[in-house]
Formats: sequence, C-alpha cells, structure tokens
Amino acid sequence: MNRKYTAFTKEFKLETIRLASQPDTVIAHLARDLGIRRNMIYKWRQQLDTKQSKAFKRTATDEDSDHRQLTVSELIKENNRLQKELKLAAMENEILKKAQAYFEDEKD
Repeated sequence: MNRKYTAFTKEFKLETIRLASQPDTVIAHLARDLGIRRNMIYKWRQQLDTKQSKAFKRTATDEDSDHRQLTVSELIKENNRLQKELKLAAMENEILKKAQAYFEDEKD
C-alpha cells in the first residue's frame, strides 16, 4: 500500500503559522479547517523558530501543491456555487417542515 503525501508551499506554511499565532485561535479548529494534522502546525512553528530564514527550504512549488492560492474569479465562482447550494438546502428544509406539519395534522 502506497502512502500519499501532500506537499505544501512555503507560503502556505507561513500563513498557517501566522493564523495559528493569532489570539484566541484554536489550533485543532484551524488544522481541521485547513485539512491538515494539528501536529503539522506545531512542527512548522518549531522549524521556523529554530531555522529562521532557512526554514522550509525543501518545500513544494505552487505547481506541486494542491493548496494553492485561488484567484478572485475562482473564489467568486465558488462563492456563487455555495450560495446556490445553500438556497437549495433552505428550500428543501422548508418543504420538509411543511410536510412534517401536514402529516402531523393528518394524524390528529
């Protein structure tokens, strides 16, 4: 069985460390939101503290990484798609509420 490794860019690691050092940031929540393991954030922080400017020399380039910066147009498209999905879910929820009320009235 082959183990799949995800490569991260230096910029991604530095931004993650910056976010982790914000006040009231929960590392576990940040890691979950970014789709990485919690211990990676601690490891990256330690590497940055010990190696300073030489940290993350052997990291992925943007082409190698799945975690790349999205363009504004890509973010707008994703936002529009998510808004449509949310609107559909809200409509489905309303339909289910009405159906539940209908069937509860029919029982009585």
